[in-house]
Amino acid sequence: MKLDSIDFAHDVAAIRDYALRTVAESRTRITPPVLEKILGDGFGLNRKQIKSVIRDLVTSGDLTYTYEYGSTFLERSFAKPVRISKHFVLQPPGFQAHSAPGDVVVRIQSGAAFGAGNHPTTRLAIEGIDFVLFDNTALTAGDAPTVLDIGTGSGVLLISAVLGGCKTGLGVDIDACARAEAAGNVNINGLGNRIVISGQSFDDISGQYSIILANLRYPTLKRMRYKIREITEAGGFLVLSGIRDHEREDLINCYREAQFQKRWAAGELGWSGVVLRKSG
Repeated sequence: MKLDSIDFAHDVAAIRDYALRTVAESRTRITPPVLEKILGDGFGLNRKQIKSVIRDLVTSGDLTYTYEYGSTFLERSFAKPVRISKHFVLQPPGFQAHSAPGDVVVRIQSGAAFGAGNHPTTRLAIEGIDFVLFDNTALTAGDAPTVLDIGTGSGVLLISAVLGGCKTGLGVDIDACARAEAAGNVNINGLGNRIVISGQSFDDISGQYSIILANLRYPTLKRMRYKIREITEAGGFLVLSGIRDHEREDLINCYREAQFQKRWAAGELGWSGVVLRKSG
């Protein structure tokens, strides 16, 4: 591949991959000058070559410019289909994903609500859902689990779970804008007859669920643990995200007191996600 007719001394595909990994794996947001310096130091490229690589990544939709408080950053773009986990691919409406057999393609219209896939906590939660539905022998092909998503936001986690095999789902959120966007995404995915989006209070939720999803901050998750125990079926699963790495063990210990055991955990860029299972 040639960019701007520049004869690179290195393989351009490798440079592109390195630039993408650098942005995706950075614990801090990266500005264009910082990425330019990293590529220059790492590959000995001149300024024109570096700018050509970055421009091509933005043009192809792999990176995007974001602006905040007068500063410009380069971040991973979710304006095209992106694989989040082994089975789940997020896809904006209007794109055609080149999916592999067994892929679950989740169509999400990005909006004001949280959950477009561009934050590590969303990706970790989807990885946790992947584990529960596909890598966990406790759920057999004959199961038809029900799922609850607390603070559903865009609805991405709930939709992923239902497309991945859950029979029905309930998403609750106190924010009216989030509920409207979640309902729109439910319809985009053709799940209007299997998913309900509600503004009811978490404290008013009744019944029991096979899987409960919550991408919320640590103090809220900790406070909710006994109510969550009440509405989780025996042997049911929790997929929790929104946890900082240093908070993870304490949260696991708190939920152990509420009869949950850790089954899976992962981290990304200082954030953690966990899967817990309620004792049978």
